[in-house]
Amino acid sequence: MLSRLLTRSSSIAARTARQARAASPLLRQPMSNTCLRPLHVSAVPFNKQCEKITQVLDSEIALELEEDSHVLPESLQTFFDKTGFSVVESNGKNMSEIVSKTSKGEAVHVFFDVSQVSNLPLESAGLDNEISAPSEEEDFDGMSDNFANVNVVIVKDTDNSAASFELLMNLQEGTFFVDSVTPYADAKSALDESADAEVKRELVYHGPPFSNLDEELQESLEVYLESRGINEELASFIGTFSEFKENKEYISWLKNMKSFFK
Repeated sequence: MLSRLLTRSSSIAARTARQARAASPLLRQPMSNTCLRPLHVSAVPFNKQCEKITQVLDSEIALELEEDSHVLPESLQTFFDKTGFSVVESNGKNMSEIVSKTSKGEAVHVFFDVSQVSNLPLESAGLDNEISAPSEEEDFDGMSDNFANVNVVIVKDTDNSAASFELLMNLQEGTFFVDSVTPYADAKSALDESADAEVKRELVYHGPPFSNLDEELQESLEVYLESRGINEELASFIGTFSEFKENKEYISWLKNMKSFFK
């Protein structure tokens, strides 16, 4: 059964902390004049620097291609064959989507950010916790670093209505925590990726904190998600696929950088 948050405030706080750190880069103090050196402005040094950058990029591209990291891992293909999920192509984007059709006449859409997932810590913090008890601030930071946002949208074929589940995924444990559930009268309201649709979704009432719902309702919704493939196997897939896609995007980025500097 899916893991459950004691309070939704902790899950929201975890995401807020993560977003705040991503949005607030450290400020650098200006160096004194004695530490500054002017940039070279002559054409010859500039061209040489471009050549140097291109050489480094060539070396990095060759290294990445040698490792066959662009070939779909067998475990991912096995997951697709077993579960019926398939990837919606999203070249050049962080956000990935997989979708499947159920025998119940539903479409299950799963969205996740590959950069966010691939940067989650994989090693357990258990040993460190035995050595010294973390402070409240360290514990809060650790919690936020261990979670990634996953959005599951389930669409019914009969009337095209949808339900959107906002989840937090703990990659180390392979567990999902339900944050909120939002019903929509039509699938477009839940799936539209336009900026206007995103704003409208933010303004929609998302229900009470999940932990405040009736215990039986919580369990029923968790079982509902598990029956649609939201389980430990999916969490493992998301981790492996995110590393695979992030690496593909990195190689593409290297090639685009080379194209600019050559």
